[in-house]
Amino acid sequence: MPVTIQIDPALVRELQDSLNLGPMIDLAGRRMLTEEQVARFDGLSIQIQANEHPPPHFHVRGGGANVSFAIDDGRRLKGAKGLERYDRNIEKWWRDNRCVLILTWNNSRPADCPVGTVPVPPECQPPIENADA
Repeated sequence: MPVTIQIDPALVRELQDSLNLGPMIDLAGRRMLTEEQVARFDGLSIQIQANEHPPPHFHVRGGGANVSFAIDDGRRLKGAKGLERYDRNIEKWWRDNRCVLILTWNNSRPADCPVGTVPVPPECQPPIENADA
């Protein structure tokens, strides 16, 4: 007869979150990620994938949908369907997090990525430290 052991719900959520991030490649827990989760809100996951097609974009996943939006202006990519009721939320999130998206995209590009990086606008540049201070 099998024995049932109660597991702390927080541990179950931690395992679910880990499995949602992608496959493990070794016993040390190093991941073979082809995507990076940028944020989560309202049950949606914002992700950037490393090996992508143009234009530079981010994915919003939730409720079984995977919808792509352009990083440069936040617009929904042509033909991207689903999650329409969240468009205003996603647009606001994009406005508030555009710099994070650009920097994450640029930092996750593989050396042979044909899409390349996104120009970093001045407001997204890290502050220059004064050497004389």
